[in-house]
Amino acid sequence: MKSADLVFSGLQSEKALEALIPESEEGMRRVEVDISFDPPRIRIVAEDTRALRAALNSYLRWFKISDEVTTKYDH
Repeated sequence: MKSADLVFSGLQSEKALEALIPESEEGMRRVEVDISFDPPRIRIVAEDTRALRAALNSYLRWFKISDEVTTKYDH
């Protein structure tokens, strides 16, 4: 098994992570994802390197989009 932890900081990060919870519950083949908030973190555990890389790319892209939207519209 391969794993990665993505740790974030700040209130905006928590809000962006909240938007990713449905994706983590939906699941991906060969991947388990856990989102926690103390500290704000995404933990990805995958069966192999390819699955880990794909999940990392997806979650980082989704986080970036969520963070941009949250930052732009949260005033």
